[in-house]
Amino acid sequence: MNPAQSLPASPVPRRKLALVLVALVLALLPACKDQGAPEYVADQFVEAYFQRMDQQSARQFTAFGATEMLDRELELTRGVREQGYLPAEAAAQVNWRRIGRSTRGERVRFDYDIDIRREGAEDHRRADIELSKVQTGWKVVRVGIQPR
Repeated sequence: MNPAQSLPASPVPRRKLALVLVALVLALLPACKDQGAPEYVADQFVEAYFQRMDQQSARQFTAFGATEMLDRELELTRGVREQGYLPAEAAAQVNWRRIGRSTRGERVRFDYDIDIRREGAEDHRRADIELSKVQTGWKVVRVGIQPR
């Protein structure tokens, strides 16, 4: 008896299997982002700071002046947060997109359009997020925010 003849026929046609594999690869691609890239760090900062309005979470992506800015904001909101007010309660519907990149010496700057909607009001801002290599990784070192 030939062992290959005793195997049951595959119940899944090859085309379906190929589609499943393609879908799996596409689903896993976002996990392959280079978490050390300045784009990734800047996007994570923007998501935490603008979208979730969570200065404490955004702080992990900062150094120098940006950390000082967040420390001041955390100090100003300490009393409200001690009363149980959480960042999720402050969060609004926020959409952002990275619109530009430039370099200046050892620094990388990313420009973002930020659209904020809360309780019927809209606010449109332009943010420039500047990063620098600090020790072995990229950190946000300066944040500029303007109306647009």
